[in-house]
Amino acid sequence: MNAAGTLGLVGVLLIIGFLADYLFRKTSLPDVIILIGLGYLVGPVLGIVNPSQIAPASQLIATLALVVILFNGGIDLEFSRIISGAPRAMSLVVSGIVISMGAASFFAYYALNWDLMNSLLLGAIVSGTSPSIVMPLVTRAKVSPGVASILHLESAFNGALVIVIALVILNVMTTGNTDSGATMVAQQVTLRFLVGVVIGIIAGGLWLWVLSLLEGETYDDILTLAIVFSLFFVVENLNGSGAIFALTFGIVLGNGVRIAHFLRIKRTVAIHEMMRKFHSQMSFLIKTFFFVYLGMIIAFDKPEPLVIGVVLCFILLLSRYIAVLLSSIRNATLAKERGILTAMFPRGLSAAVVAELVVVAAIPNASAYPGIIMAVIVSTVAISAIGIPIFARYTPDKTEAEVDALQPDPIDNDNNQHVI
Repeated sequence: MNAAGTLGLVGVLLIIGFLADYLFRKTSLPDVIILIGLGYLVGPVLGIVNPSQIAPASQLIATLALVVILFNGGIDLEFSRIISGAPRAMSLVVSGIVISMGAASFFAYYALNWDLMNSLLLGAIVSGTSPSIVMPLVTRAKVSPGVASILHLESAFNGALVIVIALVILNVMTTGNTDSGATMVAQQVTLRFLVGVVIGIIAGGLWLWVLSLLEGETYDDILTLAIVFSLFFVVENLNGSGAIFALTFGIVLGNGVRIAHFLRIKRTVAIHEMMRKFHSQMSFLIKTFFFVYLGMIIAFDKPEPLVIGVVLCFILLLSRYIAVLLSSIRNATLAKERGILTAMFPRGLSAAVVAELVVVAAIPNASAYPGIIMAVIVSTVAISAIGIPIFARYTPDKTEAEVDALQPDPIDNDNNQHVI
């Protein structure tokens, strides 16, 4: 395809992306299903785009989607909702990963006759939800603020955590060092999360101060995104979690006024609407290409991976329901929202990225992973898409009550608040 044809295809994809987003807001039909279907159409079906031609850019596309979507999701999270939702979110993270990983590993070991390490690796890869899919779905779906915050936090922590666990298991398999496997997982997870959170908080606070000095500059939003990309690189090279950094950095920037009030700083700062809109547009742009790309790389040459993936999908759905039941104990609000909490279990970016790394590592049985993982991704996204219009119902009185209950005392800014 020549340059003009490529440009024309990009334009068509963006138009369809806009229409898919519009339909999502009007009909609750998730745009990710439309975009994945579009990618499958222009790739494997019609052959307009050869997936092998864009394979070298796959890691870049996946990383961009992860960083931008997490950062944009962090900007929209309020401290009050984070504090109220964090305990339940972490409960859902731990129970969800443990139950899903255990069930998937059990299935691979006994039903597929895989060895123990391959079974654990497959279980780890498919055990976490994808923030790249959950966050856009939650943003557009009619979900109450409290539940939305829990799903945002859970998917962010999930996505980062399963990557760490899967990579440690893969490292154990390639090096043969099985004695310290559990210890390595615990140490790596703790280290990566701490580095990501600490750098995110410090960098976010410093950048708020810099933005207050750049007040009125036209391209401060582009500069902010450049800082996110640069520090993501730094965090990853320090063996930290770039995903957790992006989320934390976004949360700090999105809560500049609250942070300044907490620190008793008279000159407060807030992200202006133009910056929010810019980062939202970047999220839309990258999300569109990411899900179209996922559709392009779908290849079901043999029925076995598809069947295994679909069976795993329903195993993960049952595991998710059990995890939600455990996490919603003694919480009437979450108990009423068990349907939407259970339906929001799509796998995506994390699973796709690790599956590619497994193939590169060339471990035994590596060739079986991509087909199974893609089937799991498509199946879980499809079920989430069906669950949204069924379970996500907007109740104005309930939502307003939640918002009022979660809001801290009003702040008297006395004209000291600066919008940046």
